[in-house]
Amino acid sequence: MSDPAKAPEQTFDDTPVQGFRNLNEVYELLLTESEPVKFSEAVGKKEWDEAMRSEIASIEKNKTWKLTDLPAGQRPIGLKWVYKIKRDAKDQITKHKERLVAKGYIQKQGVDYEEVFAPVARLETVRLVLALSAQNGWPVHHLDVKTAFLHGELNEEVFVKQPEGFERKGQEQKVYKLIKALYGLKQAPRA
Repeated sequence: MSDPAKAPEQTFDDTPVQGFRNLNEVYELLLTESEPVKFSEAVGKKEWDEAMRSEIASIEKNKTWKLTDLPAGQRPIGLKWVYKIKRDAKDQITKHKERLVAKGYIQKQGVDYEEVFAPVARLETVRLVLALSAQNGWPVHHLDVKTAFLHGELNEEVFVKQPEGFERKGQEQKVYKLIKALYGLKQAPRA
């Protein structure tokens, strides 16, 4: 063991502490592009318009909904755009990601849905799989399934309003009947 009082030059480490940024980097991050909170903040910006068109195209390609008249006694659920900027390890923007989310918090059990279920992977299971992979030299890949919820068929009749900015001309009073789940619905994880 060395005594720091006897050899202070040998105990000094000028390596920056991991996880901290200098003040100039923090200012730069604060002044760079931020994520919109509302549709009105995102609309008209090329990156966000393109991302929203891509999301709508994905929803329609998966036959997630169909345009219809709202049946008597039904109420439509609102939709909201959620925006996120994805960055790489060097803090460079890699993707402008957004998602169309149902305002499922207004749903009532027994009226809009019957049961909910959210499958969650236990941390012990993830650790076990990673340990087995490391032990056997197996490659581990990370992937993101962009439309995971959009493959679950719904049992209930659920109607949503047309998304802001993507209302059908001449059919603004119509709603979408969901065939498959959308993010935000109470029954989406079960579906």
